[in-house]
Amino acid sequence: MMPATRRENDLLICIARRTLAAAEQARLQRLLSGELDWEYLLATADRHCLIPLLYGHLNSVASVPPEVMSRLAELNHENTRSSLLLTGELLQLLSVLEAHGIKAIPFKGPTLALRAYGDVARRQFGDLDILVKQQEFPAVKELLLSQGFTAKPQLSEAEQAAALRFDCSQNFVNDKNVWVDVHWQFLAPYLSLHFDTNELWDRLEPITINRRELTTVSVEDLLLVLCLHGFTHFWERLGWICDVAALIESQEKIDWQMVLQSAASLGGRRILLLGLYLASELSGAPVPPEILKTADATVLMLAGRVQRGLFTEETPVAGIFAEVRLHLAMRERKRDKLKCCLRLLATPRVADWKLLPLPASLFFLYYALRPLRLAGKHFLAISIPEGPRREAPD
Repeated sequence: MMPATRRENDLLICIARRTLAAAEQARLQRLLSGELDWEYLLATADRHCLIPLLYGHLNSVASVPPEVMSRLAELNHENTRSSLLLTGELLQLLSVLEAHGIKAIPFKGPTLALRAYGDVARRQFGDLDILVKQQEFPAVKELLLSQGFTAKPQLSEAEQAAALRFDCSQNFVNDKNVWVDVHWQFLAPYLSLHFDTNELWDRLEPITINRRELTTVSVEDLLLVLCLHGFTHFWERLGWICDVAALIESQEKIDWQMVLQSAASLGGRRILLLGLYLASELSGAPVPPEILKTADATVLMLAGRVQRGLFTEETPVAGIFAEVRLHLAMRERKRDKLKCCLRLLATPRVADWKLLPLPASLFFLYYALRPLRLAGKHFLAISIPEGPRREAPD
């Protein structure tokens, strides 16, 4: 793994873990003994969703300047307030859905914070994620609209039908700036990683939030979901890596065989191993050594790329062909490589619908439009946005 190039980055890697053992505490003291750019440190910690952990691990350290600790305490208080607000909104939303006979499963957000860190305020998140059955999404959307939420982006009836077929979730926001991401799948079909959510519903586990009994996905399913999510965004935030490590550390028992089998069944074993390797290397996750030893050269190469890119101040050049190359590298089965390549290039997405709105009867034309749009964008330098998708801190 490549070392961080700045002392501040080393410090963030040091505190990006649920607890600090004696070795990490000593390392933290050594890092604090040198000169630090505190403005950079706080801003970067916020970008990587590490404010609660930075505050918690520095709160009892005497060598931190008082004015810095005061500013960090303010940021942590803001996160606590936001976390409690979102937790309340989640419980209210689940009550509304339950009253209408709809079962929704919360994951990430408050439930992940509680399971991995033991406190909803110890994880920095900015939205709520719930899983519903695909056939119930239209009813869920109507209920959210009745509760003052607005769909983002707003789709026509034909576009909404296409989203249910080609995508995996829909964002909603209310006047309190509370964002809810309603999932009917964990991954869009164009990624060619079919996570069978039907089986997931039979493995739900109980969790208590504010004395209310809820159910959420099993630890084994959640580990795979977190690794898949991190991969789709190429692990651009250290906080996501820390989440995987903290979840593993917080559990007395994990059925590792089940996790590996689930990943292998969808052709995502390398993706899982990348997440586990990063969590072990950067955040000290107690992953069984025999699992880490199965990581191949591709996993190790990509892990190095992730670490080198974590703290870069340059915006990486993104594009469909870079995305295709990344996905091809991470797929271990040849048939998955072919399907992934074809679907990424040919599956219609929101940007295609918004570029040229078509009636439902002509939606088949988008299969031809997307390759043409991509050709125009990448070879003729015609700049067309990929779509009004929001990236939430979670």
